[in-house]
Amino acid sequence: MKGLNQSNKVQQGIGAVFSGHEESLKDELDSLYRQYNSRRYLQYDPIKYVYGFEDPAEMELVGLFCSALSFGRVTQIFKAIEALLNIVETKPFDYVLSLKKRPDNNLLSFKYRFVTGLDVFNLFLSAKKIIEAYGSIGNFVMMNYSQGDLPGLMEEVIKAFKGVNYLIPSSLKTSPCKRLFMFFRWMVRKDNIDLGLWKFISPKELVIPLDTHIFHVSKELGLTSKKTASMNAAVEITTGLKRFCNEDPVKYDWALSHIGIIRNNFLTI
Repeated sequence: MKGLNQSNKVQQGIGAVFSGHEESLKDELDSLYRQYNSRRYLQYDPIKYVYGFEDPAEMELVGLFCSALSFGRVTQIFKAIEALLNIVETKPFDYVLSLKKRPDNNLLSFKYRFVTGLDVFNLFLSAKKIIEAYGSIGNFVMMNYSQGDLPGLMEEVIKAFKGVNYLIPSSLKTSPCKRLFMFFRWMVRKDNIDLGLWKFISPKELVIPLDTHIFHVSKELGLTSKKTASMNAAVEITTGLKRFCNEDPVKYDWALSHIGIIRNNFLTI
């Protein structure tokens, strides 16, 4: 199967697939996008849990905490998300709105690596305040968004979740904010993978969710000159990808990241 052979080559090294010519590079990136833009691959990513809900406001909330927990090995991320969904009894919106000043014992018992139930409670409590004030996370985002100013919007989101330990970044300057940008990719883009709930933001504004794998791939492709996976590197890589799709540069993120995820964590694809 041509697609699988190509995926294996990418996993072995980007240089094994791409010739270095820009036109050829675009063709290969677009080919990977077409291959991986399929719902058969949803099962390998935390976004699959968002598809378990129908109400947009609830999908936003689930997307928020699924993306916030998306660090570490993907199979362990799945276990953490499923444990949390079990605690909220698959009714996260109602659960969050009914929160008291203290977490219940079930939530306090939650643990994922260094994230505690209290950390999740603080995330939920901030989300509750947003929902009570705006009706949904999406309405909050829309009301605080000025066209063309995604960084300003991100600062407002970070401010709204101030004090939430680790699950939401404390500053755009301290990290690539990979999980927050992934949440925005889920909400803004629309294809067979991403949800496209926030149509008021153009995909052109998105920044790639930068993790170690995407950073190394981007260095091999010559998309960044940075030495570390920083916010500057994420912006530089996104700018580089605009050469191949100016209106939707982050479309390539799913394929480039899931080649490694699937190969390293699941027996078959």
